[in-house]
Amino acid sequence: MSNVILQVLARDLPELPAPMAGIVAQLRNPNLIDLEALIDKIKACGNLSDIVLRMVNTGYLRHGRIADNLDDAVLLVGVEAVRHTVLGVLLYSMFPKRKLVQNFSRENFLRHCLGTAIAAQMLLDAAGLGEQYDSYRLITYGLLHDIGIVALDRCLPVTLNRIFQMAAEEHMPILEAEVKVLGKLTHSVIGEWVCGKWNLPPDIRNVVQYHHTPRKAKGSREEVVLMHIADVISFNYYESLLESVHKYGMDVELVRSVGLTMSQISEVEEALPERVERAMQRLDVEALESFSFC
Repeated sequence: MSNVILQVLARDLPELPAPMAGIVAQLRNPNLIDLEALIDKIKACGNLSDIVLRMVNTGYLRHGRIADNLDDAVLLVGVEAVRHTVLGVLLYSMFPKRKLVQNFSRENFLRHCLGTAIAAQMLLDAAGLGEQYDSYRLITYGLLHDIGIVALDRCLPVTLNRIFQMAAEEHMPILEAEVKVLGKLTHSVIGEWVCGKWNLPPDIRNVVQYHHTPRKAKGSREEVVLMHIADVISFNYYESLLESVHKYGMDVELVRSVGLTMSQISEVEEALPERVERAMQRLDVEALESFSFC
């Protein structure tokens, strides 16, 4: 089964278009970014420049001042923020907008991904680590940490449908149904494969590969642990959206390792649904989905 899945992904998952691949290559190492060259590449890549401006000026990521152009946006939010906004837009645009999977709601899945980013922000604030990260970075991690599931949605929708159908019919957690269907080739493994195929930056690949197994992370362990805890919180919220009673347990030792308490975890869990719904109303999904390839 695993070999068949990888063969289908290798055949059906598209290569990044050359201009997009060039931008991703520019963004792999934030310390080596040639800002002038990057801005030129973004401006030459379809309507990407306009979408980045919309993401900076409206919705969930809006700042107090309005940026008039891409150069102004870089000055307003910083190179790192623009880096993650561009990566999020480019990669989100590669996945399907159609709905072929009967048991898989893309809208609820987006709620989970956004919920993971929001929960991570809330945990950072609770742990006093907020100054070390920015919202754009966490939004990118949130949107892309389950990139393996979205790859299945594009290339193997029948298999993805089977996972969610099994979870519903046999009253089991989604992640348990995934293992029954996919075996060891979980969405984290598939996601890491996608990151390799597209030569994505190491920080994204690290989160994608280890967000369910943070102790195995090869770098930025604290960051991966925080995303793992946020993902557990958000996945429990996701299960509730699917009218499931299943709840994933929290590793208390990992919680304590980043300076958090279970009481703080409970506070984030309680506040998250309302925060996600507010963010869904403000997130410029239309902008994300309006990107035309270079």
